[in-house]
Amino acid sequence: MLTGCWLNTGSRPEETLQYRRNIYFSVTGVMAKQEENIFKKTYTDFDKRLDQELEEEKKERRRQLLLQAPDIKLLNQMVESQEYSKELAAKLKAGGLYYLRSEDEETVEKYMEIFRKTLQSHPTIREDLVNQAGFLGCMAFKRDMPLLGRLCGEAIISGLYLLPQEEPEVIEQGYLQFKNVTDTAMRTHNERDFCKIVDALQYYWKENRVAVMPGLLSCLSGFLFVAADRRQTDVLKTICSLSREVTRHSSVDPVMRQRFIMEWGGTAAQIAQRGWEKESGLLLKYLCLSLGSLRDTGLIKKAMADVSVHMQMQSKWDDFETAFRLYYPCQLFALVTLRWAMRHYRHVLQGEKVLEVEAATQASSIQSQIERKMDLMEEKENALDTIRFVLRNVRDTAATCARLLMRDEWELYVAWQGEWLSVAAGNKKRQKIIRFFMQMAAEYWHNTQPSRSKKQWEFMAEVVSPVLLEDKHREILKLIS
Repeated sequence: MLTGCWLNTGSRPEETLQYRRNIYFSVTGVMAKQEENIFKKTYTDFDKRLDQELEEEKKERRRQLLLQAPDIKLLNQMVESQEYSKELAAKLKAGGLYYLRSEDEETVEKYMEIFRKTLQSHPTIREDLVNQAGFLGCMAFKRDMPLLGRLCGEAIISGLYLLPQEEPEVIEQGYLQFKNVTDTAMRTHNERDFCKIVDALQYYWKENRVAVMPGLLSCLSGFLFVAADRRQTDVLKTICSLSREVTRHSSVDPVMRQRFIMEWGGTAAQIAQRGWEKESGLLLKYLCLSLGSLRDTGLIKKAMADVSVHMQMQSKWDDFETAFRLYYPCQLFALVTLRWAMRHYRHVLQGEKVLEVEAATQASSIQSQIERKMDLMEEKENALDTIRFVLRNVRDTAATCARLLMRDEWELYVAWQGEWLSVAAGNKKRQKIIRFFMQMAAEYWHNTQPSRSKKQWEFMAEVVSPVLLEDKHREILKLIS
């Protein structure tokens, strides 16, 4: 039929199809135009007048808002007089609300300068102003006004060091406001302003060094995680350095210090789980530096034992070699601690020899000799206890990792030394020290767990040779085993 139709009309099939397409598009085009005409809004004079009224209303609202702008000159005059403290607090609060509503940051620096002057010269309203700065700073970051938010954070810091130290509850509330502002800064991705606020905190700490409150340690603990979580290594170094200085302050309670150190190690473990070697390395490096500067043996033991548990779990999730690289600063700290304890032990032995000579020549009284002898015995026992802890911690870490990874312990010792020597490649002196450390650990394992180590000792040739241990070292191992 199609062929007959084509013959009767005298046209080709492709021409017929094109004709049908043209008709279809012309019909749909007309329908679309009619639909557009139906729904198209006709802009009438009424619409024009309505838009004009709306624009005038906006201008009026803007004019009314500008009338609420803080009078900088008047505020400066009020700051100089102590009589207007309450009125000044109200005006500063109204000024802050004005900036939030207008989103105008042109004069905000002048306003915040008056805010800080008021904090310094009007002690009766300091608590109120610190709370105002906390609210204003959070809202400023949420409204995308980072300059105002940063200045509020810095104002809180200056206010904290002006608040009376005999009112710890007020200071704790101030640190809470400060933490809220900094948290909001990071949540709104204002990392640069967060860094500047942290720099201001470090500056004020160096200038004042007031008594450390739990609120400050809580802020620093949060900062350590936030900076590492956002991979802001520059500010992370600043926070770690500040944390180290704060923990060394004499006003820090031992319980507070221990809690903070343990949280610090936990933060490092969380970052290590992500495989971020640089960030976790910074956290662990400064943690070890803090422990070394504190010289608190009990705290060192707790922190190192806790970090060892994290390292064991890391080896289970990845492998032992990865865990070693992530926790490398802790390996160095263990090595340094062992060498320090052994030097201290030898120093005590020399002191005992000197005391024996004095006793023979009666250079001092018997009571003085007895007291010194008891002190030396206590120091010697403490040194041996530290050596014992370091080597036992290595032994237990290797044993636990071996069980978790379904490997023999000798494999862990060999892998441990191999990874460590590869890090110190090219440094012959460092490699010798590493071999000495590993031989001490291996010999302690051999002495304290003879039945288990005897079966695997033939595979430890790579660790125990060439022999670096002398008789004096084996004597120490005998005393602690």
